[in-house]
Amino acid sequence: MDKNNYNIVDHILVPHTALEHAILRIDQCYKAAFGSAEPICIALIGESRTGKSRVLEHFASQHPKVRLDDGMRVPILRVRTPSNPSAKGLAEVMLRSIGDPNPNKGTETNMTARLICLLKATQTRMIMIDEFQHFYDKKSHKVMHHVADWLKLVADESQVALVVSGLPSCQAVLNQNEQLAGRFLAPIRMPRFDWNNPDLRAEFKAILGAFQEGLAKFSMPQLDSDEMAFRFYCATGGLMGYVAKVLRQAVWNAIDSKSQIISLDNLAQAHHLSVYTDEKAGDLPLAFDYSFAAIPNESLLERVHAIGINTSAELQKNHNKTKPLGLTVAQVLHK
Repeated sequence: MDKNNYNIVDHILVPHTALEHAILRIDQCYKAAFGSAEPICIALIGESRTGKSRVLEHFASQHPKVRLDDGMRVPILRVRTPSNPSAKGLAEVMLRSIGDPNPNKGTETNMTARLICLLKATQTRMIMIDEFQHFYDKKSHKVMHHVADWLKLVADESQVALVVSGLPSCQAVLNQNEQLAGRFLAPIRMPRFDWNNPDLRAEFKAILGAFQEGLAKFSMPQLDSDEMAFRFYCATGGLMGYVAKVLRQAVWNAIDSKSQIISLDNLAQAHHLSVYTDEKAGDLPLAFDYSFAAIPNESLLERVHAIGINTSAELQKNHNKTKPLGLTVAQVLHK
């Protein structure tokens, strides 16, 4: 089978309500960027793997950099926040992305002036900043106010739209900085899918069906059936990023084994290889195991909702509220 199919899952963009709403609102900010009385700012907020980066990636791809006779055009400058951000560090990241030949040279003031000049010269209309939660130190519960104020200055001086994206903790940055918060519209929220919500459950099933259409060259179980959709929900916690990871790994395995069949066993193996779990986190279901009872119950759904939470303590807290399923994460990983 053609190795070019290795990335087929990554190229499948499945539209759904939250994604389309996010793209629409970002597009409104982009269109209004020039000529606005003040910078238009908006935050894209959600748990890990809810599709925030995919939204930014897709929208930025619609407005790519282009070199013209009179110079480079950078309609959207998209960067990732350094893990321990400073104004100078963020300026360096932006200067490097926009094409400055010496992005780490100069004082903070000098680098800021160059950045603003380049933003105007390249006719940048929007800055996208991912991992915005790094502006907030969870240990000290302090916001990097100098960096936040610097970002406000850059947006004000360059008159670009500003989109920041991050985990729910990034809201603390706005809550603790009134001047920055005053620039922002109501946030865009990217929720995880919830099996208890009939509308979200139906949309989750429709997304699985769309993935199956995109992977039509592979024979596999009917993904949007009630049983398979619930198995996928229990395996991924309703997080689209994890759904894509499982399917991507299953496709890799099928291609490498020169097979066009992806069975339930193959999905179980793909899930085992693609989704990270903490052995200290408690019990998780083997959602693609033949013995798994694909029947919703409160205990199971509570445990599944904890998938994707980063800390063992939070997972264990959920685990202690519910009855054990009799399978440890170690068993899940090594079965």
